[in-house]
Amino acid sequence: MEAFDADLTRVRLIRASLNNKRPNGYDPKAAKLGASDLTEGDLSAGELKGQNLRGAKLRGANLSETNLAYAELIEADLTEANLSKSNLSGACLNLAHLNRANLSGADLRWANLVGADLSSADLKGANLKKATLVCTNLQNANLSGAILVGTDLSATELHGAILEKVVYNNTTLFPEGFDPKEAGAYLIAPQVSLPGVNLSEADLSGVDLKSVDLSSANLRKANLTGANLGLANMSGANLLGADMTKASLRGIVLQKAVYNHETVFPDGFDPRQAGAYLIGPRISLPGINLSRVDLTGADLRGSDLREANFRRANLSETDLTKANMKKADLDSATLTGADLREVDLTGASLNEANLALADLRGVDLTKASLRGANFSGADLRGVDLTKADLHHVNFNNADLRQVDLTRADLRGANLVGADLRGVDLKTVQLQGADLTGADLTGASLPDGSNFNCAKRLDEAIGHIHKFHAT
Repeated sequence: MEAFDADLTRVRLIRASLNNKRPNGYDPKAAKLGASDLTEGDLSAGELKGQNLRGAKLRGANLSETNLAYAELIEADLTEANLSKSNLSGACLNLAHLNRANLSGADLRWANLVGADLSSADLKGANLKKATLVCTNLQNANLSGAILVGTDLSATELHGAILEKVVYNNTTLFPEGFDPKEAGAYLIAPQVSLPGVNLSEADLSGVDLKSVDLSSANLRKANLTGANLGLANMSGANLLGADMTKASLRGIVLQKAVYNHETVFPDGFDPRQAGAYLIGPRISLPGINLSRVDLTGADLRGSDLREANFRRANLSETDLTKANMKKADLDSATLTGADLREVDLTGASLNEANLALADLRGVDLTKASLRGANFSGADLRGVDLTKADLHHVNFNNADLRQVDLTRADLRGANLVGADLRGVDLKTVQLQGADLTGADLTGASLPDGSNFNCAKRLDEAIGHIHKFHAT
């Protein structure tokens, strides 16, 4: 049969499937799309599994999230192509041109890249487990966070390559004389010590991790299926969404480790008996230490978190509605976009915390310490900030309507563009505060603040004097 051959230069094939949508005379087994010119084509999220793309002209093409598993790409020109998050598992890329290509987060397990040019390529977070890269050019490539478990890098050019936080094991083969530890890579092997290591979403399936120290490690959404974790120290580890199906956990230490309903443990294993904490709605964990833990998107609605330690924790997009967080330590925590409606934060410490775009309607922050906190774009309608320490707090473009600021300290605060309509600020300390562009309609305000260009000041209380900063 005559092979399908077409000029697809700059064609848009978004989510196209060349397996299911077959032109007349097209045979997927005999097809030679390699004869086609796909330069700068858009094949993002396409279905090209097992396709013959030998010698294909894909320079600058968009193949992000495309399924190219087991595809033949020998000598293909993928210079500067976007292959981020693409599936190239089992693909043959021998002698392919991938210089300056974007392969971040790509699945390259069992892929063959013998003699390929990956110079200056972006391979951050790529999974190269058991891939073959013999004599490959990785000069100046960025492999930070990549998985190199069982990978063959014999005779590979690694001059200038970045291998920070790369994961490898005893079966990984590096070029003669190359020391991965000096390059900042992590050896995953029995009895190694990696406290606090970030292995989120790492593929560690079937790896021998017996007696390792992974205390306080970030293993969020990590693949640990079939791994040997016997006698491992994983106290304080983040196991949210991790998959430990059929893993060996005999003697494992999980004191104060955190998991959620998406975490998969081996049949019959009870993480609570091992000392782990379930993270979910309406839990009771007063005084828990979750400092520096990544809880992005977690559901903690209605939970009892009194006096909990969330210092430097990531709580972005977390749902904390109606939670009890009295006297909690949230210093330097990240809560961008978090839902904090009706949370009790009485006496809590949120110094230098980032609450940009957070929803804080109805929150009680009485006597809370908020020095240097960032509330940029946040919704604080109806919040009780009585006697709150708001030194140098950023309220840029925040909605502060109906907020109780009785005797609050707002010295040096950024209130640029803030909505302060109807707010009583007569007892507030505002020395050095900047209200440029703020809406003060109906507000009661003391003198001494910078009202340069503040909105509707002419309609505000008569004793307020507008002046311009010099």
